[in-house]
Amino acid sequence: MAAASAAGRRAVAKRGTSHTVAGETLARTVRGAERDHNEFVVHTALLGAPPPSPAAGIVDMNSRNSTPKNLGRAPVVPAATVVRVAGPEDLLAYIPYRLGFEPVESVVAVSLAGPRQRVGLVARVDLDDLRLRRPDDPEGPDGAATARWLTDHVVADCADRAVVVLYTATDATAPSGVARRAAELLRARLERRLPGTEVWLVTPTGFRALDCTDPMCCPAEGRPLSALQGTRIAAHMVLEGRSVAGTREERYALRAAPEVARTQARRAAARWTDAHRRLVNGTRFPAAEAEARRAERALAEWGAESLGLWRSAVRAAAGARPGQPVTLSPVDLGKIGAALADTPVRDAVLLSLAPGTEATALRTARREVDGDTDAATGTVMAQIVDPERGVPPDEEITRAASQVLEAVATHVPRNRRAPAYLLLALVAWWHGDGGLAAERVSDALGVDPEYRLALLLRGAIAGGVPPGWVRREQASFHGDPEPEEVAAV
Repeated sequence: MAAASAAGRRAVAKRGTSHTVAGETLARTVRGAERDHNEFVVHTALLGAPPPSPAAGIVDMNSRNSTPKNLGRAPVVPAATVVRVAGPEDLLAYIPYRLGFEPVESVVAVSLAGPRQRVGLVARVDLDDLRLRRPDDPEGPDGAATARWLTDHVVADCADRAVVVLYTATDATAPSGVARRAAELLRARLERRLPGTEVWLVTPTGFRALDCTDPMCCPAEGRPLSALQGTRIAAHMVLEGRSVAGTREERYALRAAPEVARTQARRAAARWTDAHRRLVNGTRFPAAEAEARRAERALAEWGAESLGLWRSAVRAAAGARPGQPVTLSPVDLGKIGAALADTPVRDAVLLSLAPGTEATALRTARREVDGDTDAATGTVMAQIVDPERGVPPDEEITRAASQVLEAVATHVPRNRRAPAYLLLALVAWWHGDGGLAAERVSDALGVDPEYRLALLLRGAIAGGVPPGWVRREQASFHGDPEPEEVAAV
């Protein structure tokens, strides 16, 4: 019996090795990027609404993804044409669409380059992040470091000039006010390297140049915000189906499913987990070798069935028209949520995010590990992280997958959500949406602080490592593209 048990444990160990490929590939990427350049690289875009062309970067600093370590690094931001602006109204109209939400009590720095005023980096920080550090609060905000960090980003984006936009409901004209001091601190830092930096003020009722004293140009209450809604850029964003959330929290929020659906999902997840536990125990502690083989076959079928549930849900989501609600079975969502806790199934789902991976994903879910499976897994991960082989995500696949993962996260109990959050973070990172990726990684680690792949992805985000296809474009892009490559906005 001891020999049979040992054989069973060896078989399970062999079948458990492939799931490390995804994590090890990501770990090598983080280590390699930090070793190669030790720079803070950020590339972000809008998940679910691809930018007109590759975006230069949206850096969304907030209490969940800003750290002193990040602020101390010298950034390099990819330079790519996104949109050209004819005046301040165009730029002010574009910023909320670029970020995906209306900034509130924030400072936004924008880089502009070339005679056509190419919009590059769009970086937002909270006003409080630009407060000067008090001697009695060594752990408090370090406004000087934040201003230096933002300036490094803007300059590294090959900017010819910069624009600072102050979003506040307070009186920004008061010299001693927090908002005014924050804007002046950043402008002073930018002016050293980019003379002529402008500062614009956006309040809940209007917008104006901060220093303009001409009442005909900039009345005290500002020009009406309706003037921004009527710009050509705003109209183009609406026609593209872009939307702007009222707040940052609203953009990233996941609404809980109805209680009845959550109950169904919870019960299904518990049953599916119990079945998995029994099968795993059968392979680890078999009474005989034949029993171990039966348990292994049953565990392989459990993985295959779990992947089948995932694929069916993704097909249902992909078949819905854009904006159309997708109704998925709470029972299936519960089973998927439970199955994602099994690392081979989670990695099979990860593999399914790339086209042409059906066979490899199935073998991974079934724990059928060999050199070919590991090689195929490495190839898919390279499509996500490697700068030589990286490719942009397939929007059709990742949109449907994200809908299913969000549905899983909003149906299953909180203690089961970490894998779904992690995969959502990875999809967002692959798309270049650093803000959403950081949010979902924080969600995953809030559930499981020791979740290894989430810790690795957090390292990539904190280290500013962009996905492979972005790193390749960073290396190959020089100057403005030809006019036909620029979105007509």
